Amino acid sequence: MNAPYGAFQDSTDQTAASTTAAYAVTFNTTDFSNGVTLASGSRLTVADAGIWNCQFSIQFKNTTNDTQDVDVWFRKNGTDISNSNSKFGLPARKSSGDPSHVIAAMNFFASLNSTDYLEIMWRVSDVGVSIEHYAAGTSPTRPAVPSAIVTMSFVSNIT
Repeated sequence: MNAPYGAFQDSTDQTAASTTAAYAVTFNTTDFSNGVTLASGSRLTVADAGIWNCQFSIQFKNTTNDTQDVDVWFRKNGTDISNSNSKFGLPARKSSGDPSHVIAAMNFFASLNSTDYLEIMWRVSDVGVSIEHYAAGTSPTRPAVPSAIVTMSFVSNIT
């Protein structure tokens, strides 16, 4: 039985230069890949047609003194998928050196043909909101925080 899947993550900070532009979440590390490949840094391309489950978590940071919003949605082959947007609220920073943090996470089923691709898009209400990674910590020792993680799992053939 072939059960295609893919798992990818990113170890960089990602910023938005404008509140009126949409940006693709990018990934720079392939953890696992069987029938799902990463193209152009953001395109999760499938080899097999079917129903796919895309799950993500994104580490957002807000450095502003105000509550901010970020929208996250899916695109298929460059076209926004209807009704796939989620809005996440980020509290104001705690102090000038202590931003607020929110993990945005969700999953979404998509019907994809062979060679179709999904992208995760984001848009901020203020450019003080970014996607942030964090280095491994000490006292106690703890792993790094990727800025974004995504998995793709094959659910079913298209009937």
